[in-house]
Amino acid sequence: MKKRALLVLLLIFILLFSAYYSLINTQESFWQNNLKEFLAKDVCTLFFLDVGQGDSILIKSPENRFILVDSGPNTAEERILKIFNILNIKTFDMIIATHPHEDHIGNMDKVISNFDVKKFYTIDKTTNTQTFEDMLKALKEKGLKINIVRSYDRISINGVLLTFLSPLKDYEDLNDSSAVTMVEFAKRRVLLTGDISKDVEYDMIRANEDVRADVLKVSHHGSYAATSNSFLKQVNPKLAVISVGKDNPYGHPHDSTLKRLKNYRIKVLTTMDNGNIAVIISPDGSVKVLTER
Repeated sequence: MKKRALLVLLLIFILLFSAYYSLINTQESFWQNNLKEFLAKDVCTLFFLDVGQGDSILIKSPENRFILVDSGPNTAEERILKIFNILNIKTFDMIIATHPHEDHIGNMDKVISNFDVKKFYTIDKTTNTQTFEDMLKALKEKGLKINIVRSYDRISINGVLLTFLSPLKDYEDLNDSSAVTMVEFAKRRVLLTGDISKDVEYDMIRANEDVRADVLKVSHHGSYAATSNSFLKQVNPKLAVISVGKDNPYGHPHDSTLKRLKNYRIKVLTTMDNGNIAVIISPDGSVKVLTER
């Protein structure tokens, strides 16, 4: 009886190990097999990294200069550092922390400590979490100035234009305070929305902001509290990307959000189902999307 139980446990271990090894191998293959295309010197590539339940977007300029928007949760540390190593990243021209929640800034302290960072941007909000304190400590040790995100500020890095569209005012909620960034290259536009709710979407619409985009990073991991019909009508994206973890306790992405996206005939990719996602924009404006699975 004991031998049978041990045999069952051994088989379970082998199956779990095989599944884990297969997942790691698939992830590495995605990066290695497409590395030349990702790092082509004339394209701008946006990587929506599979960090589980959180956000991390990596932007590569035509001359292989890098911008990082959020760093995912603490649990994704090994994953993102490995990706940065494969891409041979040494320096970030710019880092944006959209808001101080752990699932967005969980690895900021490690990134700041291990890479050369030229400029760091975040919103004018603080928290008393250990993750936030670790980020501040890393910034202080590196002597990095904290640049506060201001609406309508525009920053150009090697042909890639970033425009901050929000926060438009002093929101009480940290999610609503998220830095909203429009990324533009070769007349293509990608809208990164952090974790804003419908209230902020309405504020941007009322402010007559130009939120039109070819690609929308869906807010708050596909929460029902964002991605309103009014906002989708204004953005009018062809592709929506949802950064979300499998079997998360929040029910993200919510069915109502997915239904709204479907009603507008928007193609949807999720890091939960598709793994790492790369949006490659060529100088002529053509767009190619590659997914890990």
